[in-house]
Amino acid sequence: MKKILFVLALLVVVMPVLCYGLSGNAPEKSGKASYPYLIDNFADGNYNKDPEWFVFDKIVPTVVSNSTLDKTTESIGEYSLNLKGDTTSWYVGGIGTMLGIDATRYDSLELNVYGYGANSGLVKIEFYDDDNGNADIEVDKNWKTTADDLWSYELPVNWKGWKHISVPFSTFKVSGGGDKIWNPDLKNGSSGLNKVQIIAVANAEKGSVKFNLDTIELGVSK
Repeated sequence: MKKILFVLALLVVVMPVLCYGLSGNAPEKSGKASYPYLIDNFADGNYNKDPEWFVFDKIVPTVVSNSTLDKTTESIGEYSLNLKGDTTSWYVGGIGTMLGIDATRYDSLELNVYGYGANSGLVKIEFYDDDNGNADIEVDKNWKTTADDLWSYELPVNWKGWKHISVPFSTFKVSGGGDKIWNPDLKNGSSGLNKVQIIAVANAEKGSVKFNLDTIELGVSK
């Protein structure tokens, strides 16, 4: 009986350690994340759950099968998110999703982008870093952050086919009313990396956009 109780007690101690070691985003001893953090790869064929993407203005999102797209050497999944729309004033619209994670261990954005040629459009990626520790992002009437950081990067999509894009956070521009430091942690009530938005802009004042996104991740430098 004592041996059985000893084995059961040992399992109680060991199992949580094993489970933590097998989790996808467990940190290494160096403090860096072991694996990329997957935001979405649209493998479920859906953009409005796990995670839920909100849609604004004139962008039209559709999850499509990648089997209908031109093949390249890039590794892609079964599905991707097609974004398209028309405009008469450059800006088309965009999508976004709430994150609320500690992203301090990550230092790059990784994603696969499918372009439809020179006039596919421009993608603007925005990360919202909660700096005032209230788990929210405050904006003024012009949608500018008043107490938090907005990190942004613009990517012209001017090619045909799939391309893997890796963007170090050091190349993002920072604006807003925060501390201008990449520190999206969960300390002192902060929501860390609060949300991400993807905005589409046409190449002409009166024009359109069309491109696909797949496997959107936060990455770690090797």
